[in-house]
Amino acid sequence: MSPQAGSGRLSAVFVLDITHYTGPLLAGWLEAGHRIDAIVVPGYRQRPKHFSTGNLRRRLKRGFLLKRYIGNTAVRLVEFGRPYDWGTLGGQLSEFKADVLICFAFPALIPHDVLGCFPKGGLNLHPALLPNYRGPHPLHRLAVDGQHAVHGGVTLHRMSDSFDDGDILGQVSFSEADWVSLRTLIDSVATAMRMLVSEVAPAYCKGSLSGMRQPVGDFVWARLDAAHTMISPAMSIEHVARLWHVLGTLPGIYLDVAGRKVRLGLQIRRLGPPTGQAPFTRWGIVEFDLADGRVQHLTYGRLLKRLSKWYAMLTPSQVGKSRHEIKLFYEPQNGPTR
Repeated sequence: MSPQAGSGRLSAVFVLDITHYTGPLLAGWLEAGHRIDAIVVPGYRQRPKHFSTGNLRRRLKRGFLLKRYIGNTAVRLVEFGRPYDWGTLGGQLSEFKADVLICFAFPALIPHDVLGCFPKGGLNLHPALLPNYRGPHPLHRLAVDGQHAVHGGVTLHRMSDSFDDGDILGQVSFSEADWVSLRTLIDSVATAMRMLVSEVAPAYCKGSLSGMRQPVGDFVWARLDAAHTMISPAMSIEHVARLWHVLGTLPGIYLDVAGRKVRLGLQIRRLGPPTGQAPFTRWGIVEFDLADGRVQHLTYGRLLKRLSKWYAMLTPSQVGKSRHEIKLFYEPQNGPTR
């Protein structure tokens, strides 16, 4: 479903890092005919006495991704890091006279005074179907809890005085097919966010979409703890494979082998039914039982980390090629605006 909205160019300030998740949504906003006044990006740790090659590398990567997704469009980048000086940031952003602030994965609650700099306030993209799985690690917890096909998706909602608690404007739901690999998950999240930003956000800003309050209830708070990264023999082969796709490169998944935490890489072989034998490691391979079979995984190290990065770079992106459906939200008494 595509929301109907009037014509007119909008301007926005984005608060996000430049990644493969967020690049497509920036491109989608521009392709819809709107303007980016500024992008507030995470500030890096300052080392006044030493030159940081790591920070230089991160800035170069950020610039490369920005060029890849929005080409030669001139955009001002505002680095903003801890300790957060909200007063200074609010003063900077108010100078742009933008219509709306759009945020993704910012680790702190943006104060009401800053949101007040924008006539349409702030909108946030959350990678789960709210009100379920509010919190900082929704993708990880959805995979850990096995709720990925139930509550997996992306929500665009208004920002409020609490985390992930504002009125819902639109959602895109995911299926099992969106979780078969890390590449498909990144592409699905990026595609959904691009759709919501380019279609739903303008409809809200132009007054043709009201949104709906989130229900009150006891919903899962999506925070990942160390215990969530440990593999249990009660888990299925498919579940562990999915955990590797979502958590494998960061923060990692681990198996207790003779009292030692071993970080797992990807699965390389299914050996047959469970044997009852204890897990063991040999020549960079971990062999262990799961509920429905015995498997072998590589151990995770520098070589596998580099191979994973190269594979991700060489695998073609499918962003925008698989069309998901947008669900719009209105207060019951209002209904869709025609």
